[in-house]
Amino acid sequence: MTGLAAPTLSKWAPPKYLDAGERKIAEMPHPQILELDGFRAIAILWVLLLHFVYGWAPIPPAALSGVPPIVVGAVSHGWLGVDLFFILSGFLITGILVDARGRPNYFRNFYARRGLRILPLYLICIAVMAVAYRGQAAFFGLSLLFMANFAHYFRVGMPHGPGVFWSLAVEEHFYLLWPLLVRFLRRSSLLGLTVVLVLGTPVLRGYCSYTGMDIVREIYVYSFFRFDGLALGAILAMWVRSDYYNRKMAWRFAGLLVGLAVLITLCALPFGVMQAHTVASCALRSTQAQFLFAAAIVMALAFRGSSYTAFLRSRPARITAELSFCLYLIHLALGDSYYSALHAMHFNDIAHFGIDGAIFVRSLVIGTAAFGLAALSKRFLENPILRLKRYF
Repeated sequence: MTGLAAPTLSKWAPPKYLDAGERKIAEMPHPQILELDGFRAIAILWVLLLHFVYGWAPIPPAALSGVPPIVVGAVSHGWLGVDLFFILSGFLITGILVDARGRPNYFRNFYARRGLRILPLYLICIAVMAVAYRGQAAFFGLSLLFMANFAHYFRVGMPHGPGVFWSLAVEEHFYLLWPLLVRFLRRSSLLGLTVVLVLGTPVLRGYCSYTGMDIVREIYVYSFFRFDGLALGAILAMWVRSDYYNRKMAWRFAGLLVGLAVLITLCALPFGVMQAHTVASCALRSTQAQFLFAAAIVMALAFRGSSYTAFLRSRPARITAELSFCLYLIHLALGDSYYSALHAMHFNDIAHFGIDGAIFVRSLVIGTAAFGLAALSKRFLENPILRLKRYF
């Protein structure tokens, strides 16, 4: 993921009819929406937790019998953290584009700033991993073209660690198309298009699943099956910049989103929406989660700066969010290196530590290494390069 630089509301003015409390929050001098750092932290930690538990050696179901089922269920759904990232990315990118609409060098500035944010670290990761994962030149060639998510279409194998590049490719395809649409479509037309994407993409996923497309290697990763989360984030960005951005409307908006999620669940439950690899779950599981995520973000935006959202603005959340891009790109590859080292030493962590111990040790080792490298990358690579944004 791109890690999401903190979005701003640079051209937004609070509606005149806000009450005193709402106006005080809306007119806060800090341009960043710091609450989004909390959501970014949740997204990356959820993905990391999923991979730390399930990312390598298979775990027999009986091994987790002592863990509360609700905890096992939450961890096993860590893949939904990517959907949360997509919503945040759609919010950020649409906000940047809407605020810059009509300014000189609209396209140049946008693509230059995105390039500075993404390319240096991404290209270094490709170079290092191409050396570590020998024999995967075709995949890394696709990755250079931001086509990693279409590896299956080109009959190219996807190595485990660099496999995370697929989601970055989805975002880059969105970045390719969306600036053009934001620049030339009316706000109402843009909103209509986002609604069509949010409602139509699940239908497309369901239809293609029904016709036999591979759920994991095609439907889950192909860009046109994932644009609904980005479009939902775009809707939130337009709402924040409208006269309807206030707490009263936020409650209604969030209620609508939660109601839709519940309605989808009740209507699709008989068709296996809560089961793995059914047509209904392929079509609608992401949609269920996206509506709930969006509802939470709506309320955080409405109460930004208040005590209710303080935990989202906490220092640990902000640090984790700042490191999220690098963490996402490197954590699986670091785990592969960890297990390569163990195998070279003929050491079986599960046999030695037990499953619980193996999970704890690998989480500690890989997590520490990932956060350490991400911090070094942020200080010595990403931050110096990001200072060049001021020229665009």
